[in-house]
Amino acid sequence: MLKKHLSLKHKTITYLFNMKIVSAFVLILLTACTASRMDTKLTHYPAFLREGHRGARGYLPENTIAAMKRGIDSGANVVEVDVYITRDGQVLIAHDPYVNRTISTIPGLADISADSAKNYTWHQMNYADIRKIDVGLKGNPAFPKQEKVAAYMPLMGELIDSVEAYTKQGIAPVIYNIEIKSNPKFDGVYQPAAAVLVKAVMDVIKTKNIGNRFYLQSFDKRQIQEVHRSYPEVVTAYLVDSKTMSVDDHIRDLGYTPEIYSPYYKLVSTQTVSDCRKHKMRLVPWTVNTRSEIDSLISLGVNGIISDYPAYIPTSILADK
Repeated sequence: MLKKHLSLKHKTITYLFNMKIVSAFVLILLTACTASRMDTKLTHYPAFLREGHRGARGYLPENTIAAMKRGIDSGANVVEVDVYITRDGQVLIAHDPYVNRTISTIPGLADISADSAKNYTWHQMNYADIRKIDVGLKGNPAFPKQEKVAAYMPLMGELIDSVEAYTKQGIAPVIYNIEIKSNPKFDGVYQPAAAVLVKAVMDVIKTKNIGNRFYLQSFDKRQIQEVHRSYPEVVTAYLVDSKTMSVDDHIRDLGYTPEIYSPYYKLVSTQTVSDCRKHKMRLVPWTVNTRSEIDSLISLGVNGIISDYPAYIPTSILADK
């Protein structure tokens, strides 16, 4: 009887031990598959992302077609833009939810007061009216090198068409980093619901022959969660600026691991680099506008730089570190 009991106990222990091995193997396999899928999504990306912020805001009016071309001429292999949805459902290239008084001129209006600025909220206006607003003649006092030229806010479709036509003139195709601007406090006022917003952006992209040369990013986790849920093949980036949350905290909060992690550049440390490598995410900080800080971040091992002055980002970086 004792012999049978010992034999049964031995079989049970052996079974449990084997199950632990199988479980460990499955876990390793799933991890490898996830990493492989992430790597596959990014195989067509340049080794180092030199991103022109809002095109090249340091040189030309932000988020305009001219700024995109200048960014490309300055060495950018990624152009970064911001999007809003207009009242008539168009995908507008703009950073602010309503008219920026500092850089904008409205026909027939000598001055835009702080109180009246929100009367020109893009989600409450049709694009035909938005198109009339100039965003370049005033210049931008924060960027003294920026040229003062007439400019308008384009639709995303027009911008992509223009950039694609430009790069066909002997220039390598670029990647589009499309930031979905959103704030949960202003749903329905500045932007529609996440599912509507993301679908509107994706519907435009699908009509363009750019394949997977784009990714979607946002500070609002709901936007990229929606992308991950409804368009799992699309690369996403999480924009963060928290001084108290770690990389691990952000991933837990998001609920999945994005392909790109984009923190405010002053928050990047050796630990940030290590954590991003651990999670197999590319680390692309924003917005870095001095050569010395760009060089320091490259030395730390980041995988890209977002800058208003893409010409400051070296073009001789051979590969990810």
